[in-house]
Amino acid sequence: MKIYRYTCVMLTLLFALVSSYSYGQKLDCKQKKTLKNLKRDIAYLASDELMGRATGTDGEKKSAEFIAKSFQSNGLTPKGEQGYFQKFSITTLRIADKKTIFNLNGKDLTLYGEFYPLSYSSNTGSVGSAVADAGYGIVNKIRDDYKGVDAKDKVVFINLGSPDGIHPHSKFLAWHGISIRVDEAIKHGAKGVVFYRSSETVERPSGELSLTMKPSPIPVVYLDHVRENASNLAFASITMQIMVDQDMGYNVIGYKDNGAKTTVVIGAHHDHLGQGQHGNSLAENPNEIHNGADDNASGTAALSALAKRLKKAKKWNKQNNYLFIAFSGEEMGLLGSKYFVNNPTIDLSSVNYMLNMDMIGMLNADKVLIINGVGTSPVFYKSITSMNETMEGIGSVALSTSGIGPSDHTSFYFKGIPSLHYFTGAHDHYHKPSDDVDNLNYVGEVFVIQHMLDLMSALNSQGKIEFTKTKDNTQGKNGKSRMKLEVTLGVVPNYGFDGEGMQIDAVRDGKPGANAGIIAKDIVISLAGQSIGSMGDYMKVLGGLKKGDNVEVIVLRGGKPVTLKVQF
Repeated sequence: MKIYRYTCVMLTLLFALVSSYSYGQKLDCKQKKTLKNLKRDIAYLASDELMGRATGTDGEKKSAEFIAKSFQSNGLTPKGEQGYFQKFSITTLRIADKKTIFNLNGKDLTLYGEFYPLSYSSNTGSVGSAVADAGYGIVNKIRDDYKGVDAKDKVVFINLGSPDGIHPHSKFLAWHGISIRVDEAIKHGAKGVVFYRSSETVERPSGELSLTMKPSPIPVVYLDHVRENASNLAFASITMQIMVDQDMGYNVIGYKDNGAKTTVVIGAHHDHLGQGQHGNSLAENPNEIHNGADDNASGTAALSALAKRLKKAKKWNKQNNYLFIAFSGEEMGLLGSKYFVNNPTIDLSSVNYMLNMDMIGMLNADKVLIINGVGTSPVFYKSITSMNETMEGIGSVALSTSGIGPSDHTSFYFKGIPSLHYFTGAHDHYHKPSDDVDNLNYVGEVFVIQHMLDLMSALNSQGKIEFTKTKDNTQGKNGKSRMKLEVTLGVVPNYGFDGEGMQIDAVRDGKPGANAGIIAKDIVISLAGQSIGSMGDYMKVLGGLKKGDNVEVIVLRGGKPVTLKVQF
């Protein structure tokens, strides 16, 4: 007891300026300990030694080992498949070998000159047959491009365009993608698919092969010749040989067993972008180390902080068990959390709810905490809003209902589990090497953790809470639209802004918004002659624009309207 009191006094002296002068809110003894541990853990997780923690790298493995030791020291028992670890394979390289050959009417074409494989292609396979022209490859109530076409065992040629053009208002919008048309070709017996363009206005498909898309069973290539149709083609032969390299990702799983009937899952992803090798960097020089202090060393360190606090919260934490998971592969498409929910190490039907922490280290000057997924259970809204008058260190809480978003809570939502995502907002350092420890609001994160503890305490007596489905929303954590838009300003919205218009948190270099002169903190109030009262208005207007459009955007800057020209 004397040692504890002495430690508390020393911590009080050590953090007095940080907690009361810098932030204006005093921390109690437990919170000061949390602050000290957060700084220590994030300093390691976001250090150059871990080289950005890209999934499948030595840095990510070091991160996993560090988390496992932390779980052990906080009394969590191993709940992975190999101790604390749950391993899963990931694809780190996928590129066409020179043995990939496309012969058309007896002529070998040049790989990456006249043709290239598409992401939905099989990695291997060979087909040589007569050609079938399937037009746009569409089959719906309006048209059937396979009517009268014998595609069985053929190489099917498909026009990448659309009968009424490629635009957001097309009647055939659902068919603009490649995979849906390949699947339709396979239904009709095709052994290979070749896409082509009949107009230069149709955008070329990406030649970079996806690392996460599950390949189709047949070769799929793009023929880089603009042609009206495939009527004069007789024979095509495709030999597909794609080099694939795979590594392992590491989920880290620890368990606090209280002998309860239900379990609360607390998660955060520990991977990041490494040196930009997976193509998600927003930096001008993507080859630098991306330490990911906020994204998501902040959430990863909070796992250990919560485990430590729950270990000592003996008065209220016995009604649930607690499963702590540090996911990997999030930056590559929620790979780790998807793998876990499909290969769970506990009975998923016993999971009460899931709390996800992704980017919780940058609480802004207005102290706005964002919680997504509130609509996934009817008890969430009431419980969270009832805390508004008593919560510490948080100015306000911005709520969104959707359980679907670009972070790991989504994987649990799709399994019918109530899920929340704690988030302190987007910023200009997102997915850049500048997302470093010096930018973090550590005291703010302590209060985010306290909010989670208070919510868990409030939910403790609720029993197993009810799940409800929600509507998808259109925004990701980086402000990127989930809609298939033809154009974008390249800006990051402020999710906590509740005024008129859409406030900008960050602007991406080289994008239309930056080129037009839009800067952080601007509030968009008009785009293309239409009033913007909210983020929803902005998305609707953006959905009607196309490449080549030159429009006006009006922003409020320092309370005064500024008119800018945007070239998409």
